[in-house]
Amino acid sequence: MYLYLKSEMIKTKRTMIRKMLLVIPLICSILALGFNFLGGPEIVRLSAETIINHWGILWLSVFVALSTGLLNNLEKKSTNFKTIIGLPIDLQKKEISRVLFTTGLMGLGSLLLIIFIILTSLLVKTSPYLVSLSSCILAVILMFIASLWQIPFCLWLSRKTNLFITLLLNSMLNLNLGSVFAPTGDWWFVPYSWHLRVQMPLTKLHSNGIPLPQNDELLSYSVIPTALVLSLTFFFILTLITVRSFNKLEVK
Repeated sequence: MYLYLKSEMIKTKRTMIRKMLLVIPLICSILALGFNFLGGPEIVRLSAETIINHWGILWLSVFVALSTGLLNNLEKKSTNFKTIIGLPIDLQKKEISRVLFTTGLMGLGSLLLIIFIILTSLLVKTSPYLVSLSSCILAVILMFIASLWQIPFCLWLSRKTNLFITLLLNSMLNLNLGSVFAPTGDWWFVPYSWHLRVQMPLTKLHSNGIPLPQNDELLSYSVIPTALVLSLTFFFILTLITVRSFNKLEVK
């Protein structure tokens, strides 16, 4: 498996995939800070929490869609996977390595976002305002786990369609379905709402970016274990599906 992962790392060297690790978390942080500074001193205090909210509402899904779509584009634009099919390799292990590689990219992207949040807390002395910095860091980590299922889904979708459809569908479903269902009792039924729901008790922000009142039911931490279990289970199921689908390339 190490050789398969090493192959993906070499293949993506000096590509846009590597650059996204810095660019997307940076854009998310800058835009969130920009909107907050326009809102005045009271809103600026919520800068760290707002960065996390923006990350969950849009940029996390954009990051996953772009990384998986660009990874598939590397193969499509060269030989349309014919080189991979012709090699004496295990296609199932190859696809698992692509899932693991993209998971690593997403993890590094989340780590960079955490660094930007820490820098923001130093720049804006009262940020984070509603919660502690450790709660903000934990929120990013749990959102990473709660959205892992998007990786095999987008790898499969971008291979079957293209980068544009994957980016549009994943980001729009997250922006619309996620933000609508996250504050409802049916949040568990919609995968795009899982990562948004787990950040609410940790950042004390509604999915619409407004601070939650004290004793609001959305501040309950009881939803976190459920969301994590659902996401990890769905991640393994979708990984199995995309691996089997990728293995069928051998007979085409």
